[in-house]
Amino acid sequence: MRLRALALATATGLVLTLAPATAAEAARKPAYKVSISTSTANPTVGATVKVTGKVKGPKAAKKRLLVQRKVGAGRWTTVAKVRTTKSRKYAVRVKVRTAGKHSLRVVAPKSSKARAGSSRVRGFTGWRWIDLTTQGHADEGTNSVGSVSIAGRTYPKAIRFSGGRYFRTNGACSTFRTSVGVPDTESFDGGLSFLEFKKADLSDEPTIIELDVRQDAAPLPLRTSVAGSQVIAFGGGSVAAVSPQVLCRTNSLPSFALPR
Repeated sequence: MRLRALALATATGLVLTLAPATAAEAARKPAYKVSISTSTANPTVGATVKVTGKVKGPKAAKKRLLVQRKVGAGRWTTVAKVRTTKSRKYAVRVKVRTAGKHSLRVVAPKSSKARAGSSRVRGFTGWRWIDLTTQGHADEGTNSVGSVSIAGRTYPKAIRFSGGRYFRTNGACSTFRTSVGVPDTESFDGGLSFLEFKKADLSDEPTIIELDVRQDAAPLPLRTSVAGSQVIAFGGGSVAAVSPQVLCRTNSLPSFALPR
């Protein structure tokens, strides 16, 4: 009996001795190391960002990876899956679906040989061309939105002016673009003024661009930087702005009322 009890105690001791060793071995497993690069920091909505990198760790070749994205302060979501090549590299494209701040990371899930690993976070800002015929604004005079015929050609989206229209950009936009022409129903040449204000209360002296246009002529393009502007405005007489747009890191512009 004494020998059997001693044998049982010895076996139990072996089990208790081996358990911590097994846990220590698991803790000593290496973690996958994932590098990441992105092709651009300022893509427009609808474009794709190319994400590339390399994975280091046991059996990293042909390993499945998770590409995750976070928009603003939202949650991480998996937007793509990709496998590494034999040389442990990966490449994948992620479509930009909204404006604003984005974060990307690539995760290598755990395996029997290594713990999970994640790349560092890479950020970019999505930019959207906003259609100004659909945005909140403040008007001086009478202006209308709709189709317009210029030099015999019909354009489906335009602002036709008999005054001016103001938009609040809040410093979130970089570029304004449109084409300017005289509607076929007008009897005189026309002109458009574009104003850029750095202060939301319009108390500063605006930057002004003047563009003269003639009857029976194709619309003239107008493109200018509005970086840092708080308010932009444009308008005139006997003139229309075709497809006016502004490139912003937001999806829409806020409403605006003229200061009194």
